Amino acid sequence: MNLGIISIGKLKNSPLLELQNDYKKRILKLGKNIGINNLQIKEGLISKKNSIDARKIEEGEFFEKNLSKESYNIFLDETGDQCNSFEVSELLSNKLMDSPEMVFFIGGPDGFKKEILSQSDKVISFGRVTWPHMLLRIMLLEQLYRAVTIIKNHPYHRN
Repeated sequence: MNLGIISIGKLKNSPLLELQNDYKKRILKLGKNIGINNLQIKEGLISKKNSIDARKIEEGEFFEKNLSKESYNIFLDETGDQCNSFEVSELLSNKLMDSPEMVFFIGGPDGFKKEILSQSDKVISFGRVTWPHMLLRIMLLEQLYRAVTIIKNHPYHRN
């Protein structure tokens, strides 16, 4: 089971970075057959002086470079399907049998262009409210950890 996260923005030394590292370690401890990659683009590469559309184009080019036909590509976007933790675990169980890797994409503050969303295998949402993309990365890692614990019958997730 190989999981990847492609995200805009680099976490600097902060409580969020500590949480990110903690969840990555937790996921890795659950099994030797679990890998997690955290690929990211530094915020400085996206020109803050450009318009929202220009930033979306620049970010879209980055995401397109990281799309792989061999991977199951999931974009996190407010327009996506909402799913609970059991559905995330089912998604992991089912799709990782067909694909060697599942990759989650988290956009920047301006979201994704519609053209890049159309290239995804699935679009999911973490609710109708807007979340900072840095915090969403931590929330995704927690849900991935929870999903793997559900798959492995670990007591972390209680019914």
